[in-house]
Order: sequence, then C-alpha cells, then structure tokens
Amino acid sequence: MTNEADIIIRGVDVLTLDDSRPSLKDVDIAISAGTITQIGEKLHVDSKAELDGRGKVALPGMVDAHTHAFQILLRGALSLKDLNVHPIWLSILVPFEAEMEKEEAELSARLACLNMIRKGITSFADAGGPYPDILAEVAQEAGLRARVTHSTMDNGPENYRRDADQNRELVSKWKEGRVRGWYSIRQIMTSSDDLIEKTMEYAERDGAGVHIHLCEEISEIEHALNRWGKRPVEYLSQRGFLSKRILAAHSAFLTDREVTMLAESGTNVVHCPMINMTYMTFPKIPMMLQAGVNVALGSDGGSYRGLDLFTEMNIAMASLTAYYGTPYYDFAVLPTMIALRMATTNGAVAIMEERLGVISLGCAADIIMIDRRKSHLIPMYDLTSIPFFATGNDVSDVIVDGRVLMKDGKVLTLEEQTIINSIEEAAPHVLDRIRRRLK
Repeated sequence: MTNEADIIIRGVDVLTLDDSRPSLKDVDIAISAGTITQIGEKLHVDSKAELDGRGKVALPGMVDAHTHAFQILLRGALSLKDLNVHPIWLSILVPFEAEMEKEEAELSARLACLNMIRKGITSFADAGGPYPDILAEVAQEAGLRARVTHSTMDNGPENYRRDADQNRELVSKWKEGRVRGWYSIRQIMTSSDDLIEKTMEYAERDGAGVHIHLCEEISEIEHALNRWGKRPVEYLSQRGFLSKRILAAHSAFLTDREVTMLAESGTNVVHCPMINMTYMTFPKIPMMLQAGVNVALGSDGGSYRGLDLFTEMNIAMASLTAYYGTPYYDFAVLPTMIALRMATTNGAVAIMEERLGVISLGCAADIIMIDRRKSHLIPMYDLTSIPFFATGNDVSDVIVDGRVLMKDGKVLTLEEQTIINSIEEAAPHVLDRIRRRLK
C-alpha cells in the first residue's frame, strides 16, 4: 500500500452508496491520480494537500442528468402567465436560445457551472444549446464532468436548426476526458425521421449517448400517433432505437407497456421532480424502478428552478409518496437511499461513466462534503436521512477527478465575484430581449 497521495481527507463520516459498507465513521480517504486509493482510520499517508473532514459528511458527487445551461439567464423573467403558455419550450425557451449572443452564452455557461459546483453537482448532461463548444470549454475550466450536445432539430425555428453531421463534429472534437460530446434529439416533434435515424446510427458508431426529451407532454403523444400510428416509445422501440445509450428526460406520460419497453432496452430515464410535477404529471417512477429502469435525477436547468439536486430529492420523495403511497398507507414509495442513488449512482450510469457514483477503492475521486455543523443538520444519527434535511447550500467541499474545485465554501476554479458582476451588468440587456420576445 502506497504511503503517498495527492489529497487526503481526514476524519470524515462517509455515505459511500456502496452496498458492501453503506456508511463509515471517522475515516480518512486517500486520493491519487484522480482515483480513490485508500479508505481507513488514521491512514499513515503523506499527501500534497489535506482536507479537514471533521464535522462533515462525504458522499459521491451529484450527477445532474438533465439540465439546460443556456436558459439560466431567464431566472425570474417569466411570469406565471408566461410559464403557462404551452408548449413553453417551443414558444419561449427555444427562441430565447436561438437568439442568444456568444457573450451571453459564455456568461450562462459560467453561471451554471458556478452554481453546480456550489450545489455539489460534479457531473452534468446538458440537453443541447446554441453554443455547446463554449459550454464544453467552461466546464473543462471549471473542472466538472460534462456531456454537451447541439440542440438538434431540423423542423424547428429556421435560425436554430442543427443536423446530425454538425453534432458529429462536436462528438469527434470532445471524445475523451471529463467533457464529452453527445448526440441529441431535442424533440421528436421538431425532428424528421431522417434526423432521428441518422442520429441513432452515428451514436452507435461513435459509442456516444443520445439526449432526448421524451413523452414530456400530451401534444407529443398526439403528434406521434398522427405521424406514425404509435406512441413515442412504441415507435422508437419498433425501430430499435432504444438502448443504454439513450438518456430520456421526463418520460412523464407512459403506458405500462412503454415502461416495460424502456426496462427491457436498458434506456435511461431522467426524473426532474419539480418541473415534472408542476408542468407535466406524476411519472411512474416507482413502477419504473421496480421494472429495472435506470432512473436518474435532473434539475431541468436554472431558468425557473435552482440547480439543487438535494432539493429535487426532497421533492421527489414527498410528491411520489403523496401520489402513489399515501392513498394506500404506503410510506416507503421512494426511500432516501433510492433517492440518493438516483442523484449519484444512477446518474453515473446514465452518462455512461463506470467508475462514478460510489465512494469505494478504485473509483473516480468525485466527492463532495456537507458541513453538518449547522442547526438544521444536527443531530443526524442516520446519514441516509440527508435528503430530508440538507440542501445544496450545505456543500462545503467539492472534488472532481482528484482536483479540489471548492474548499471550505470557496470556489477555486472560477472567479465567482467576476461572474456575478458580469451577470449583473448583462442582465438589463437580456431582460430587454426577453420582454421584446414576450410582447
């Protein structure tokens, strides 16, 4: 056993999410070359950097499996009336992205990445935007893991059409390391059969994933029935397009048969609790989990939600229990450990990362720590109860791939105040553009 390490965390309690030993008390974690190399009590290890874990809980970094980094400048700009114009993505969100300037795009990417670090999100999958290269570069600088893609559509707004070949250039450019290019189908309603087929073919050839909004609204199902005579999942299944490469966001309107199709194909589903419950319906998450579907967690971006998967876990547990459990006096619909796995382990599977989502020997060193020396976090007898009490604001330290991105609440890889100042300066111009669009 080596006596040297790049980083050592001292005296921390650990929620490992490893079935062999789910939690540990007062241990040290040694990290070398981006990998967890030792876990034990009072390790005799020389390290280049040391983090004090006393009074803290370490857990795997959160994976936001469905976000929209380029929508974050919409925060607070939309009224309840605006938010109820359906489909909101086609009437407001997509046009906003289509008209975005490069300077706005970079600010959005920086603010989103800063938010994610602060909230303990170490990996994310963006659903597609106007400048994926900019997002990739900022994520690289910030030290995060990312899956980036074009907002691929060929039947949408004329100034915002992207094809599979453009997306393939991105995948080719970002094919190794923490930040990788993926394919996408923004929505089947704005995608031709040729685009869908070509995207799936390229993804299979290139070993990349495909990010898709799927069964997120009734009009999408009506569209599929009119176009193909089949529901969306039925059509994709018939064509052989469903697989472990697919990252299907929302999946709110599914039949029981479609749930089975997703499970049998290995398709990944991303549940975005607050958005799903507010604008869609109660997805069949308990049934999906029971059927073996890999269900991850997503924020759906920062336009009208905070980038906080701790809050999303809390909402998921409460809402799904109320809908599926309370009428039958069943309060174990979504246990805390399952919610935690959705935000970590399952998210790692969804973005095709094999060594993430648990704190165990040989795994990638993507670790966050929560400072529980706070009135709302003590006492905490059972570490698995964290989703009931903690929020992203309680994250004190973030490590990704063995690199410290935040230490004791200070972000080290991005200039936080510079980003805030730039956003405040740009906000009036952005708001003016939004208001012109809403007239």
